[in-house]
Amino acid sequence: MRLVIVGVYMVWSMSVAAQSGVTATRLAKINSNIALSYNGYVQQAITDLVENKDNKTAELLGKSALYLPEIEDSLEAHKLPQELQYLVPAISQYDNWKVSDDGGSGYWQLRYVMAKRYGLKISSYIDERRDYRKATSAAIPYFKQLYEELGDWHAVIAAFVGDKVEVTKAIRMAGGKTDYWEYHRFLPVKYQFAVPSFIAEMYIHSYYEAHGIMPENIESPKLESVEIDQWVTIYQLSKALDVDFQNLKDYNAIYKKQVIPNTDKVYVIQIPFESVGRFYELGDSIYTYQSHAVADGKVEPKIVNDTPTVEEPAVVSPPAQTGPRLMYYTVRKGDYLGRIADLYDVRISDVRKWNKIKGDQINVNQRLKIYKPASQYNQYNKINSMSTYQKNQLIKKD
Repeated sequence: MRLVIVGVYMVWSMSVAAQSGVTATRLAKINSNIALSYNGYVQQAITDLVENKDNKTAELLGKSALYLPEIEDSLEAHKLPQELQYLVPAISQYDNWKVSDDGGSGYWQLRYVMAKRYGLKISSYIDERRDYRKATSAAIPYFKQLYEELGDWHAVIAAFVGDKVEVTKAIRMAGGKTDYWEYHRFLPVKYQFAVPSFIAEMYIHSYYEAHGIMPENIESPKLESVEIDQWVTIYQLSKALDVDFQNLKDYNAIYKKQVIPNTDKVYVIQIPFESVGRFYELGDSIYTYQSHAVADGKVEPKIVNDTPTVEEPAVVSPPAQTGPRLMYYTVRKGDYLGRIADLYDVRISDVRKWNKIKGDQINVNQRLKIYKPASQYNQYNKINSMSTYQKNQLIKKD
């Protein structure tokens, strides 16, 4: 019986050794400006991804297809190793709501001090670390600073996730040895995962097919920016616009309390493109919209104390307004100022004045302010959501 156990153990050990050899060989074949070491720490991180529990790795790969190309372009533009993009799935798994023990937030898990140093806005309501484009713009100079000071990308990754002080302390404890794996064990345990996880992400993004894992097909939502100038909650907006609350919350993760505050500033939120027409049709009534339906046991945020409850699906009618009302037009391919002015029956000079445009240059996806009398608001506010064919027909009628 004892011989059988030993024999099984020997077969198992040989299998592990063979797989380890395959993994090490595959890592060596990846073209990388950052060393892709192979050891037990790296193998464990790879094993966790290869297991694909609850399809999490397939989901992560699908999200990488959405977000990494743009991050890669930013790194390349600033002459940084493009491989650094894989630190995002390694440390945050694309979870904008994840907060580290040190208060790191967003895809890059930037900590407060570093984020503020590189220009991100963080307040009790706003956290721009959860805007991956702005966070990437802050992460880039931080990477450059760390590399200038440490001169090794493994050290940079450890310091980015942890702290430069902890890295230099670990090097001293290792007798001044600057090879990362010589001082890895002297780092605080909570930071030791960074480099192995980074290498594991590079591996799985290169060899997922070899492990029978296929990335989930995650479609990028078509979103439009709209301006909010009054206090309102994301939940309230989701009910008014009939948009899934969780999705709307994720589209606007920078609002960490899911509240757009009441200040003298105008805030921007992202909503599905198909909801833009309804947003403008509701007008100011969107700020007083209230549903008495409560989803999944959640308490609906209070709106305003003197706001009357409206029975769903009824919507409070927009208050009567006099004078011009603001609406927006998003520039599409083939648009020019004369065409847009014609659509809205206004002068080209007015469009220039309202949008501070000199000359005739406008850009695709640029949002233009248009003012029409309140009595004509509903008639003209529909134009922005019309198809090109419908717009052409409208111009022909005139």
